[in-house]
Amino acid sequence: MRKYCFQVILIFISAIGYIYSQPVVRFAAIGDYGRWYTPGERLVSGMIHNWDPDFIITLGDNNYEYGADSTIDSNIGQFYHDFIFPYTGIFGTGVQFNKFFPSMGNHDWLTDSARPYIDYFQLPGNERYYDFVKGNIHFFVVNSDINEPDGITTGSPQAHWLMNKLSQSVSRFKIVYFHHPPYSSGQHGNNLDMRWPFKQWGANAVFCGHEHNYERLVDSTGLTYFVNGLGGKDWREFGTVVPESRYRFTGNYGALFVTSYTDSLNIKFIAYPDSVKDDTTIILSPIGIVSQSEIADDFILYQNYPNPFNPVTNIRFSITESGLISLKIYDVSGKFAGTLTNNFLQPGNYEIQWDASLYPSGIYYYELTSVKGKISKKMVLIK
Repeated sequence: MRKYCFQVILIFISAIGYIYSQPVVRFAAIGDYGRWYTPGERLVSGMIHNWDPDFIITLGDNNYEYGADSTIDSNIGQFYHDFIFPYTGIFGTGVQFNKFFPSMGNHDWLTDSARPYIDYFQLPGNERYYDFVKGNIHFFVVNSDINEPDGITTGSPQAHWLMNKLSQSVSRFKIVYFHHPPYSSGQHGNNLDMRWPFKQWGANAVFCGHEHNYERLVDSTGLTYFVNGLGGKDWREFGTVVPESRYRFTGNYGALFVTSYTDSLNIKFIAYPDSVKDDTTIILSPIGIVSQSEIADDFILYQNYPNPFNPVTNIRFSITESGLISLKIYDVSGKFAGTLTNNFLQPGNYEIQWDASLYPSGIYYYELTSVKGKISKKMVLIK
């Protein structure tokens, strides 16, 4: 069996014999950055411009201290005007199409119900929350501020909008981002209102700001959260460390640099001037699961087809209850060979392909695990 060594953290490994492909998109994520008169924002902006990303997303608090008209162009346009369309400020020219996608923070709401923010940007939808697609990523921008007219709880109209949008998305990756983190070891702590079932709804990662530090966390469903508030405002120490925390950093400014490939997302937190502090890769199955029906009569693992096969085979299964579903491959000796899926799925009938191009001929077993138990079957690879 061919083996690969990674110097990154693999959060969700469903790929077998995965190899990096060419990048699809590259973007930067900044949070809590909009403060022109301190050195942090200028340093981070210069670093990001050196990266030359395809676009930038923001994690809130774009315009310190009070979200005012008088400061918004100095706080944002001065450093990022060459990513903004349309740009009507005084610091230069903009671009022909927008490459700057902000989310709202609590400081952005402190003047006239965020009117300066709404007036400054030209964004999709109602501009408070919206979605857009870049390459193989579908982004969902949520407003987590308590002043949001459509609410911030799981049962709110805004949450229903997100759930529906995620369910309709056909993009390879789905990233949700907003300001207030559901899980945090920072001084603000957890925001319980924003603990929406993001993974159940289809998200692959969540990005947040608000805390003036950097933290990577993983919740009980296996979903990873990236909290970054080191874009320019003063940094802060951590408070009580929450159980979900996996990595923490403070004491310098920085930004997230994300690269998408065909089947993976590489997320780096880079501190000024160019120091990689955290390097994480999220990998999905090279060939996605296809839901055949929304209704299943029983918990069933079907015989793969074709069988014998070379090198690709199809595996179908049915589940009757929502829950964490795993489909794993073992060789004839019982040695683990890989995971095809390990995800929260709704009741239904599903199909997934296994490409065994990198594996030798022989007998293999595939095992399906759910809340109902385990089922395994044999398949034969002949080359």
